[in-house]
Amino acid sequence: MKKVLLSLFVVTMVTSVAFAQEWERPKAWRGYETNGFWDNWEMAAGGGASNLMITNKMKDEPGKFFDRVGWNANISLSKWIVPVVGMRLQVDGGEFQNYSFDKATYGDGIFNTPYLYVHGDILVNMSNWIGGYNPNRIYSAVSYVGFGYTAMSWTKHSAGSYNGEFAFTSGLLNKFHITPQWDIELDLRSWLFAENSLPAEVRSNGRIAVALSASVGVAYRFNQRTWTPAYSQVEVDGYIAAIVGLEEEILALDGALVAAVNDVQALEAENKQLKSDMASIKEVEESTLECINLGEGVVFFTIGEASLTDYTRATLDNYITAMTGNDIAIVVTGYADKETGSQARNEQLSKERAESVTEYLTSKGIAPSRITTEWVGDTETAFSSPSTPLVNRCVTIKSCTME
Repeated sequence: MKKVLLSLFVVTMVTSVAFAQEWERPKAWRGYETNGFWDNWEMAAGGGASNLMITNKMKDEPGKFFDRVGWNANISLSKWIVPVVGMRLQVDGGEFQNYSFDKATYGDGIFNTPYLYVHGDILVNMSNWIGGYNPNRIYSAVSYVGFGYTAMSWTKHSAGSYNGEFAFTSGLLNKFHITPQWDIELDLRSWLFAENSLPAEVRSNGRIAVALSASVGVAYRFNQRTWTPAYSQVEVDGYIAAIVGLEEEILALDGALVAAVNDVQALEAENKQLKSDMASIKEVEESTLECINLGEGVVFFTIGEASLTDYTRATLDNYITAMTGNDIAIVVTGYADKETGSQARNEQLSKERAESVTEYLTSKGIAPSRITTEWVGDTETAFSSPSTPLVNRCVTIKSCTME
């Protein structure tokens, strides 16, 4: 039963880490964006010393403290979800050295007790929490608490017979960053477990035993090792203001667009050859069409979204009014910013955005034969200024005559 519970605990930890990550769209937590599932993993190994104390007889513990120091070794795998919070699975093994409380029965020699402790921990980077995230910080103090299963005395040379028990652990992990990939770690750890899991030779007939260990080791970080700052509210407000300004400029150009449309209609009436050329080009595949730009509109989208907002529909309604009553060709092009999401996801997102605008235009009476729908993912940018990914989460609408 204990083994089943431990297995369920380990599976729960791994599953929690997996579902804590977004595969496509990052989100901000305490000012920083969460990374992908395979980023910010650490593998560590270390070794040092351990000591077992019987709390019921701590003052009367036989032998001096340093006479009871045994060895310790450990390996671990950690995943940082955000700069402050992470999870770790550690396998810790070694050997305790203790004298018996009952010398009349067991003698006054020292007893060696091998142990194996498997535990999962919740990590909290106190340096990042209190002092703020700093990728160049040399020292970080990481506190942790955890739960696991400890097994002792399973060899014929150890004291007693096999014993095992669940245990609670806590400690302080001191990390010294020497390169972007490597850390030196000093792990100071303690764990509590029921004393009846100890061999009979070293028990004091109490309830709780405490184990202490100190180990020095190295840790290696995989894939992306740093965190990207999320946009502050001030930055977001500034971006929104810039977008509103661009949209106001576009609305101001609508009058000029209407006049340009009237001019084009007059030129089409006078130039039959131009009409013939346009009719020929309409028969060419959409991917080969080129046009003379007569005016351009743009609508913007929320990060990771392709649905139209009320504000977007109002902008499109104004454009539809200008384009009603003529047969000028329209080119709809979808974009996505390359700062977030994978290239494949951005290709699909720009397609969905372009198609949502085309569907709205046709629902308002624009003939589908007038519209060419395109999408470019994050391979091209809609605007070079301002320099922000927000302005490339958009769809542009060109009104043009074929060339």
